[in-house]
Amino acid sequence: MRKFLIALLLIVLVAAVAVPPAGAWGGGWHGHRGFHRGGGCFGCGFVGGLVLGGIVGGALAAPYYAPPPVYMVPWPSCYTQPGYWAQAPFSRAGEYTTYQNVWVPPQTVCR
Repeated sequence: MRKFLIALLLIVLVAAVAVPPAGAWGGGWHGHRGFHRGGGCFGCGFVGGLVLGGIVGGALAAPYYAPPPVYMVPWPSCYTQPGYWAQAPFSRAGEYTTYQNVWVPPQTVCR
């Protein structure tokens, strides 16, 4: 916001200095010796534009230093793991091991 106000102030100041008051060159804006006929100052506008562009461009191109990052603890992320069928080993004493299907219910995991 500060850069914008500085640039606006510079534009207003240069415009106030660069534009002469009406009637300064005899006929004013529409007179015989005014800006439109025979007495215009092309170089004044050209040089004024270059100067104004340099001033405003320099003010807007000044280095900007971002504020340091703020580190925060992230919100806890929770999700629900769907239920699934799993095979669990099953064995009796003295027999070989078999597998049986077991339902594992849904679980909510938070980090």
